[in-house]
Amino acid sequence: MADLLFVAIFLAGFGVLFWYVVAAPRSQVLGKTLVCGPPDSGKIALTFDDGPGEATPLILDILKKAGIRATFFLCGQNVERFPIYARRIAEEGHEIGNHTYSHPRFLWKTPGRIAWEIERAQNVIAHHTGRQPKLFRPPYGIRWFGLFPILNRNQMRVIMWSVNSKDWRSPAPRIVSRVLRGVTPGAIILLHDGVPPHQSGDRNGTVEAVGEIVGTLGERYRFVPVSEMR
Repeated sequence: MADLLFVAIFLAGFGVLFWYVVAAPRSQVLGKTLVCGPPDSGKIALTFDDGPGEATPLILDILKKAGIRATFFLCGQNVERFPIYARRIAEEGHEIGNHTYSHPRFLWKTPGRIAWEIERAQNVIAHHTGRQPKLFRPPYGIRWFGLFPILNRNQMRVIMWSVNSKDWRSPAPRIVSRVLRGVTPGAIILLHDGVPPHQSGDRNGTVEAVGEIVGTLGERYRFVPVSEMR
């Protein structure tokens, strides 16, 4: 019985350690990752994943009215589906990052597959927006073995987040509450303007929440793209 208990504790501990290494936003084990900006800067960043999508133009309208630039991590397949929205993101001065081509989990993926996902997305994004992203956010936040050499080769850096809105599963009031509670100077806020390719859903709650988030936090902080979080 004692041996079984020891094995169970060992496996549980290993699982926690493994999760931290590959998935914890603040983990730096596999490579350098930006989680937040300087705490004395007075700046915060809005970031949007999985787009472009049907909610993207509505979010862009809100940001344009508020005079705010954000960072959009685009999926290559969604850029092909909504090229007009991708171009609008670029034309309105927002920062564009790479979120892979098809939004796979990197767990157990080979370096060759990871490289294909990143480089295919780079080509698609560049074709439709004229931009070559220098920022990368891994799908589901999972950084896998072999990822960082590929990013270094492409002169890209990993961007995670310090505030997770969990907007993909929450109504607008909870999204707003979670963001407002979590924000501190230098915060990088995770939101979603699209849905991963081959998945369904909407981002109506995000659209509703963004207006209130911008209005409330704009009184205390300056919104900037991630690359200006210095």
